[in-house]
Order: sequence, then structure tokens, then C-alpha cells
Amino acid sequence: MAPLGAPLDTYSPLELEQAVLRRYSVEQGWSSPDQRPVSMATIQHANAERAQLHIVEGGKWLLASVDGSVTAYDLDHPNHRGQIIIPQYTGMAASNLTAHISVDVFRNISTLTFNVAVSLHCRANRDATPTWTTFWRVTQHGDGIDAELRAIHLTSFSTPGNSRCTNAYLRDKLYVRRVEYDVEDDRVYLIEIYAWEESDLHQHEKSVITDKIGRVMVRLIPNGRLLVLRRAEINIYEIPPFATVPVSDQYQGSQVAPFMSVLLPGNRLLEGGVSSILMQPSDTYSLIACTNTGIYLATLSATTSHVRLLHAITDEHRDASFSRLDTTHLGWRRAYLIYYDYALAVSYDTEERDRADVSESCYQDVEQVCSASSGLQEHLKPQPVM
Repeated sequence: MAPLGAPLDTYSPLELEQAVLRRYSVEQGWSSPDQRPVSMATIQHANAERAQLHIVEGGKWLLASVDGSVTAYDLDHPNHRGQIIIPQYTGMAASNLTAHISVDVFRNISTLTFNVAVSLHCRANRDATPTWTTFWRVTQHGDGIDAELRAIHLTSFSTPGNSRCTNAYLRDKLYVRRVEYDVEDDRVYLIEIYAWEESDLHQHEKSVITDKIGRVMVRLIPNGRLLVLRRAEINIYEIPPFATVPVSDQYQGSQVAPFMSVLLPGNRLLEGGVSSILMQPSDTYSLIACTNTGIYLATLSATTSHVRLLHAITDEHRDASFSRLDTTHLGWRRAYLIYYDYALAVSYDTEERDRADVSESCYQDVEQVCSASSGLQEHLKPQPVM
């Protein structure tokens, strides 16, 4: 069952029974080809089309950010107003927008606690104004209808103003971001891994990998490794040694060859098209990924890598400019494909080798189900190593 907001011994038998029944009802709603999802909620948020969103593991809290501040919404009580838990950052000289929210949940603490990294970029001339990343620790106080989140600031650091973060991920003491830099008349693409606790306003402790053009997703995985999804290719790298450099130094690192790799069918990864990553025995990694041709189970190891089709997508154009899909939410048993005028729920069996057990449900009015679908994905995914 997904993590609850407080230790199990603080709940009454009735509350535990209700939690189990709620989980069961969600399972039934996802697996049925005829019923609408049991749990849906619509959240009103200013400038929602610009908001960066994140469902905290467990499905109770939705984090939303547009201007550097972060608002938390209790999805168990969607009629309650959102609570601003992180204020707008005032260290930037010009107004800013949130580029990414990254969340790392502590798994060894009974009270829900997680770190948040908020990556900002400036609306003004990015050559003149440095951009900032701020780090916070958030803890849940109370439970049920009285639960609230409180945040304390941990650290912040700036990066050169001629950069833009396109993807980011936070795990333990490391923070990775994929960045585009404008250098003279050229554009440089880098993957920067920060030891964020050792980086400050004066210097950075970081490792850098030279990247290339294209949509990229980055994930930190155990044992000092980095997983990179680019177009329809999945690569795993050993993170290069870290270096201490001044903030103003545009340290560009070097090219690094992956030591694990697999190519998915299709020519591009869809927005949001990757699940959590599971580490298996014998140094093997597995994940669910979605390209323009389908949803696949990919397994990577040092000796062999393979891909298995879970669900085919036959109506998606090769050219992203003609895409009908807005975004995808992938779990280990279910996926939610959000088109511009409807949404498609898909379930599959990742354990079976010979067939994919797929059931589908179509739902209209996609705007009302987007946030709920993200929450269901977090409720139902297995416990990953990261």
C-alpha cells in the first residue's frame, strides 16, 4: 500500500480499513474498461498553464509552482485552499519563472519528510541575470484533515545567466540538471551533476557531461550512476569525478561514453514518458518508457539489454509538431495517456513474457482528470530504489 501520512500505529482500525478500501477502489477503477476513475479532483491554481507540478509519493500532496513560490494542495481534501509552503525567492534581480521542481522523499523517517529543489529562470535578458536553484526541507505536521506541510530553507546557489534548465532530478546529496548555454553565437548542451550541499554562492562542486541537442530526461540512480533518456535511446553513465569551480566558470566537462545502452522503437520519447527505475540483482536496471510507437519495458545490464512491447501506439505522428499527445504518466502496471481532447488509461502486465494484458478506458474532459491521474500513478507504483 502507498505510504500513509503518519506511522501506522497512529491510525485507528477504522482509518486503516478506509485506506485499504480506498486503495482497492482505485485499483478497480483503473482495471475496469467501462468505469470512470473512482477518484478525481479539480484544483484551481493561478496561471496553471505555466505551473510546474509534482505529486509527492503517496498521492496526498500536489506541489505547484509558477514564480518560484511553491503551493501545496491536499488531494485528500481538494476543496481546501492551497498552502504556500515556499515563498517566492527574492534573490533574483528580475521576475522569474519556475523551470523545474524536483522532490526527494526520505524513506527512513516515519513522518513524511522530503527535500525540494526549485530551479528558476529569469524572464529578462538571461545573458545579464544569473539564475538560481533553491533547496528546502519539507515536513508534514499533523495528519488527516489537519495535516500541513512546513518548509525550511537549506541552501541556494546561482549559475551563469545565459543558461536555461530543461530537465532536473534530485536524489540524496546529488542534484542533476540538463542545461542549455548560449556561448557567443553557439548553443552548448550540458548535463551538470551538483553535490548541492557543497555548492554555494561562491563555488560549485560539480561533474559535467557534454550533451547534444534534443529532448532529454535525466535520472540519478544508485552507485554513482546517471541514466539519460534522449530521443528513443536509454543510456547509463558512470558519473565523472567532481571538480570545485567558481560560480562564474562555465566548466564544460568532457564527453563520456555510456557503459549500458538500449534503443527503443520509435524516434522520440514522449513528454513524461518514463516510470520509476528499479534496480535488480546482477547490476540490472528496469523501467517503463513511452515513445511515439508504444509503451515498452526496457531492461539494461552490462552484458545484455532488451525491450518488450507492453502497449502499441499506432496513431502518433513521427514529427513532434503533429503530435496528438499532450503528456503521459507511466507506472509499473498502468499508464495515463493525455491527448488534447480525451485521455486514455492503459493497464499492462510487466510480469508476463508472452503477452501484455491490456485494458483501456477513454475519458472526456481531460482538464478535469490530469491532476488526479498523476496522483493515481504515485499511489500505485511499486517501491523503487530511488
